[in-house]
Formats: sequence, structure tokens, C-alpha cells
Amino acid sequence: MEVVEASIVSKTGDPQTCEDRYCVTEHYACVIDGATDVSGNRYNGRTSGQVVAGVIAETIPLLPAGADIEEVIGIINEALLRYYDANGMYDAVRESPYTRPTAAMILYSRSRHTVWMVGDCQCMIDEEEQTNPKIVDDIIANTRSLFLEAEMLKGKTIEELLERDTGFEAVRPFIQMQYYMQNLPEPHPYGYAAVTGFPFDLGQIKTVQLRPDACSLALASDGYPFIRPTLQQSEDALQDILKRDPLCFREYKLAKGLVKGNASFDDRTYVRLRLQPR
Repeated sequence: MEVVEASIVSKTGDPQTCEDRYCVTEHYACVIDGATDVSGNRYNGRTSGQVVAGVIAETIPLLPAGADIEEVIGIINEALLRYYDANGMYDAVRESPYTRPTAAMILYSRSRHTVWMVGDCQCMIDEEEQTNPKIVDDIIANTRSLFLEAEMLKGKTIEELLERDTGFEAVRPFIQMQYYMQNLPEPHPYGYAAVTGFPFDLGQIKTVQLRPDACSLALASDGYPFIRPTLQQSEDALQDILKRDPLCFREYKLAKGLVKGNASFDDRTYVRLRLQPR
């Protein structure tokens, strides 16, 4: 496989704040989306999203070429637990799920010609889109939308809300509580999978087997509202949303919108590969 184009952009415009990572090796291609920190904790100067994304990116090159997803997750979890232990974090993250470093991840295995999706990420195989949304995200996004619509009716303006997103402030407790729904041992209507270093039901991972003749594969984090066949088309779709609905509460509802001075509502990563048809 060959990298045709790749991009990673921080929502703030400062690469030092970015919680996304990507990694492409001879055998794997991976986009990692470290969850936005809501605890305020820092670990060696890094947010929890930066910690988990960094450990995963450093572990991907160590994976055996033909590993199945159970082995992949096992190796990544072991690496994360070693990091927690070495940095005095283990007890805190075990006891408080909402402080736990958390990531969504999309991984392509060249030897298995398979994409695995853990959490909210997306890919495009030739021109076929695959997504993996979470119901808790929809609930929180709609709650924030309702709150902001009420703020507008009370007289607030879009400009004022870009300065201070009271809708995000209102749903922050829900975002913290959603972490209790993560990686539950039993099926739950609000449950979802994420990479944290702790075990979860691998049945929650979305598996996509590529067609033998697939020629192109794009992987992206959810910082792109819509994945498109090329990076430029994906960027154009994002910029259109940012222009028409910068708060992301009407046309494209999210738990957070654009903050004045930022480049976007979230970090974003896009990697497109040229595959050799089998």
C-alpha cells in the first residue's frame, strides 16, 4: 500500500495541542482520535487524549503482521497499562472512568485486508463510506442543540456563543457521565467501545472486510463531518459546515462547536492509501 495523501490539523491551529495521531507501516495504517479531555488533568504536560493517542501510535509498528483484532487490542492495552503504571496513573484511571485516557481508532490490516473501527471514526473504500456513530453522541448533541436554541430565543447571538459556548458548559456533565457507558461488560443501549487500556467486548468493534479488488482506502477521524474520496473534498465539506453552522447545533449537531479563534470544532486527520488489488 502507498500513502497518496495525509493530513493532521489541530482544532486550535497549534500542533502542540492536537490529540489526533496517525501511523502507517508496511502492514498497518491507523488513525487515532484521542478523546477531548474534560477532566482538566495533565500527565507529563500532556492531555489524556494525547497520552493514549501517542501510546497507540508508538505500538502499531510493533504489531505482528498477521495479528487478529483480539491480539491487536491485547498488545495495545498492555502498552497503555505499562504507561499508566510507570507514570503513577494506574489507580486514578482505574477508579475514575471519566479521567481515563480514551481513544477511538480505525485500523487497516494489509495482511487481512480488513478495517477495524473502535468508536466514532470513518473510512471510504473506493467510493463506499463506512461510519461507526455512537448513540450517546447523538443524545448529547441534541441536548446541546436544544439548550442553544433556547439561548438564541432569550436573545443571545451566534457571535456571543462563539465567545462562550454555554451549550457545551451545559452538557459537560453528560460528557463526563458517558464514560461510565464505555466498555461495559454486558450489552447496554448506551454502551460503546473505546481504547483505554482496559478490557472490553470485542464484539462492539465494527469489522469491514474489503473487496479483493479494492483500490483506494481513506481513513479519517470524526473531525471531518463527512469523509470524501480526497482530502480536498473532505476539507471542502468541513469548511462548508463551519461557514453555515459554526456552532454545530443545527445542520451538523455536535457536543461542541467552533470556538472563536480556533480552526475547527475538533482535531482532524485524513489518510488516503492506494491499495494493490488482490
